[in-house]
Amino acid sequence: MSKVKPPKSKGIPSKHLHARTTFLYQAATYLTLQTASNETANDLKTDDQAVPTHSPVSPTHSPLAIRLCSDLQQVSRKAQLRMSVDLKRTLCKRCNTVLVPGRTATHTVENMSKGGKKPWADVLVLKCTTCGGKKRFPVGAKKQSKKVQRKAASRETTSITSPNDTEQPDSAAQTSTELDSI
Repeated sequence: MSKVKPPKSKGIPSKHLHARTTFLYQAATYLTLQTASNETANDLKTDDQAVPTHSPVSPTHSPLAIRLCSDLQQVSRKAQLRMSVDLKRTLCKRCNTVLVPGRTATHTVENMSKGGKKPWADVLVLKCTTCGGKKRFPVGAKKQSKKVQRKAASRETTSITSPNDTEQPDSAAQTSTELDSI
């Protein structure tokens, strides 16, 4: 006798791992934002009211947030989960910090073409303020299609305008029109 197998459930195969990675990212982002806002609050106080910090890490970067980002990357590697592009762009590869614009990262747009004349050569540069690591992303440029698709498109255009399809006028007709124009 064969065993009756339950029907496979439709949905995300490892839902608990996706939930875990989402939680780790949200917690790391929250802690990063909280420590950054605490630093700005301390800067607003006067010198005699300032609260001394005893942390070996700078007050803008929570060691727990860095640990959570590290765990997030380890979980995704171990479970072979692909992190979304937006999520990967907000994590520093060198120091595992959440890159928050204006607090833990700086955004600049560079154009290294000759004199900045090529608008499609703009590059967004994210610089981590913790470790100085840089990430570069093209801005405004259209993503190039795959080579197979480009070849297929070029074949279609050449088949549409092939020399066999276009009609060549007769030489006698050409000469008669040339004589008429004189």
